[in-house]
Amino acid sequence: MRHVLVTGVAGGLGASVCGQLAASGVTVFAADVDRGGLRSLEGKPGIVPLRMDVTSARNATRARMRVEALADGLDGLVCCAGIYRPGALVEADEAEMERSLDINVMGAFRTVRAFFPMLAKRGGRVVLIGTELSRCPMPFNGPYTVSKGALQAFADALRRELMFLGLRVSVVQPGAIRTPLLSGARSMVESGKVRTLFPAQMEVVGRMLSREWEKGMEPVDVARVVVRALRARRPRAAYRVGNDPFRAMLAMLPPGWADWLIRTFLGRRVRG
Repeated sequence: MRHVLVTGVAGGLGASVCGQLAASGVTVFAADVDRGGLRSLEGKPGIVPLRMDVTSARNATRARMRVEALADGLDGLVCCAGIYRPGALVEADEAEMERSLDINVMGAFRTVRAFFPMLAKRGGRVVLIGTELSRCPMPFNGPYTVSKGALQAFADALRRELMFLGLRVSVVQPGAIRTPLLSGARSMVESGKVRTLFPAQMEVVGRMLSREWEKGMEPVDVARVVVRALRARRPRAAYRVGNDPFRAMLAMLPPGWADWLIRTFLGRRVRG
């Protein structure tokens, strides 16, 4: 493995993936729209900062042209770029829903499409960062859960298409990670409690996010799994890491049973 592109490198997970790959001798094209985050990577051995906006197909194509001037192909592509927007779906702002889909789903689509010619040259593989919530959608995570569910469907369809070309696609489905995304989620939930139809339930969600921050994984732990997916001789379709036992159990139950448990859990915690 010689050349890998990673998006969302200004976040904790993307930066950690870059560091681990570069430390193993891989040249990493570290892409993000955040100029400050890119400046923090300048001068680091094996890392080539690349300004790229995943919400623009034209920008992604220009970024590919810059990479093509430095590499004859890509051995891997890791899509870490993503945002979190909590809340009830019936109260979600249309612009926030569109932005979640634009970055979390369409961002991966644009990146894969733009860099596919370079991946095809080297038989490279794609690793997408999903979530445990794609297996068990939870309430009041609104736009985030919907967008990540769509990303999972994109990954499954892409995997079953690219296998005919000898390219592999994997999704890493982590639980809580101690990154700015998780800490920002807590703040959003707190600020949204004053104008919701579900104040009691949002209170519980806020407490859950606080606990998840306390027990969440460090980005480096998830980055190791990402690198394993890139290097595996026979990569899995999905890699689960640090998944919450309760949500894992809910994913295996009939929908009606899972609904009852979620309703009971949220109600019981509020009344207590």
